Amino acid sequence: MPGSYPIALDLRGRRCLVVGQGEEAALRARALLAEGARVRVVARVPTASVRELAGSGVELCERAHSSEDFDEAWLVVLADRDPPLADELAAETERRRIFYCAVDDPRVGSFSHLAIARAGVVFAAIGTQGEAPALGRRLRELLSELFERAGLADFAKRHAELRRKTPGPDRKNVLGADVAGISLDGDLRLRVPSSEE
Repeated sequence: MPGSYPIALDLRGRRCLVVGQGEEAALRARALLAEGARVRVVARVPTASVRELAGSGVELCERAHSSEDFDEAWLVVLADRDPPLADELAAETERRRIFYCAVDDPRVGSFSHLAIARAGVVFAAIGTQGEAPALGRRLRELLSELFERAGLADFAKRHAELRRKTPGPDRKNVLGADVAGISLDGDLRLRVPSSEE
């Protein structure tokens, strides 16, 4: 997906559609729900993990997807590995100008998921354009550990409060001084297996 433009979407109150029946569908639906989206999951034969979502604010439709499912949708995720279905949904979402991702199928779609490390209001997103998700997950784990050790969530909360209390004309200098002492030390070490392993 060359030319990807990373952004942070505000999905609060916006309809998001997840098509899929297994754990991946449940994972994506929970993530969208956590961000305040109105989530509909469409699954012909939902697994137990998907069925559990019905009581948590997710609208579960036990059937094949229909054209009406795309009405009012801002974002669509196909969570099952199904290339023909991925192509079908790609055509429909493109026609309707809806952002779309087929999990584990980077050849179609208009966005890819990012691995996100969070610390309070701060988050760092790692993208591999859908080509190396395991690498993205590992880097997210490392950043999450780094953020936790540093106490970044508490620092960010205090810094945000300082911003609110500081008059506009003084913010650049005051906030700049507050973050001036932040540093990042260390190396990222990559182990490349030899051809014999």
